[in-house]
Amino acid sequence: MIRQMLRGIRVKSKEELTDCINRYFAEINEEPIVFHWKSNLDDIDVSEEIIVDTLPAKKSS
Repeated sequence: MIRQMLRGIRVKSKEELTDCINRYFAEINEEPIVFHWKSNLDDIDVSEEIIVDTLPAKKSS
């Protein structure tokens, strides 16, 4: 989105930026691109351990 729409634009307010972003999404959604997954859900081994990495919590001062 930054490369396609936001680069080089000038806005005078947050509302104008919000309008530009909403207009961009409306235009993009007029002709959506369907993504076709190459993986099959049946090939996923659900018995594997799920690892979730998190960032350390920032201490508030």
